[in-house]
Amino acid sequence: MSYMAIRQPRWKEVEYSSSKIIKAGKIVRKNESTPEQISVATSVIDNWRAAHAYPLHVIYMHLRGMSKDRDDIIVAERLKRLDSIINKLKRQPTMSLWEMQDLGGCRFIVPTVAEVYSYAEQYKNSRIRHKLVNTYDYIASPKTSGYRSLHLVFQFQSDTESKQSYNQNMMIEIQFRTHLQHVWATAVETIGLFTKQALKAGQGDEDIKRFFVLISSLFAIRENCQVVPGTLADQTELISEVEQLNDRHHILDMLRAIRVAVGHEVDRQHDKKGYYILILNYETKRLRVRYFQASEAEEANAIYSQIESQRSETKIDAVLVRATSFQTLRAAYPNYFLDIGEFVDIIKEYLS
Repeated sequence: MSYMAIRQPRWKEVEYSSSKIIKAGKIVRKNESTPEQISVATSVIDNWRAAHAYPLHVIYMHLRGMSKDRDDIIVAERLKRLDSIINKLKRQPTMSLWEMQDLGGCRFIVPTVAEVYSYAEQYKNSRIRHKLVNTYDYIASPKTSGYRSLHLVFQFQSDTESKQSYNQNMMIEIQFRTHLQHVWATAVETIGLFTKQALKAGQGDEDIKRFFVLISSLFAIRENCQVVPGTLADQTELISEVEQLNDRHHILDMLRAIRVAVGHEVDRQHDKKGYYILILNYETKRLRVRYFQASEAEEANAIYSQIESQRSETKIDAVLVRATSFQTLRAAYPNYFLDIGEFVDIIKEYLS
């Protein structure tokens, strides 16, 4: 009996020193940097990000193993978008690219708040070598933007001799969140993509931001959790203010318009585990999905980098994601499908 060899992915390794990585972050932050300097710096950033793919893969596979018997848990991974990296460096002048904690990130989405904490504890107490460096509990203490999730940041550690090059201050962030928290975050990101307002970063129209803060507090009350700072823990009062904002700006009508299904096309019609590049043209509302097998990690990263290098010339947003199926992909990143139907339905319940 013969067996077909399974091709293993080739993982990118770090090609630059920590000092060069730190310098690259400083260059893209400066407005006076020349195009040539930015081009070189971007290549360094791209390599540093791509090198996080292997640590991210290891943590993602562990999380998948924890949830393998649950159909109602969503697990996905992604590398941070290049423009998001640069924007974050510009928003936070003291941040070092070398110390950025979310270049690689996993989402672990569960039905209830209790499961957020139980699975987070299960992961922390499992037999892992990675060092827990930070915990951000935005459920107990929501952000002023309304964002609610539990984030754990780990510094990757491998005891495999051939993988020692990845033990270089590589941080991976795990976002544990409930389905309801995910619905809210998805709506905020979708509005941001559609209107080109960075609402999740605290930018954009004040009334639109206030609308989402109020909805987040309504969701928090539904989950018996702490409301967002600056809002009342009174459902009636919250709904009243939501209605006033909606009457003034017709926000629900805008959300309904975005809800119109975005057209999408999938290369190599696969609905199984692997890498997906989502390419959203927010002008035509067309989404292209490119699929790569798990063994094609290097090719997926290379094409993703090429697409991002052309972003300034086109009206697109792109992200590279790993998921177990197209269905899981859509559930984990519905903002790229402009899919906020569930969010709209919940708001209609409150306003009816």
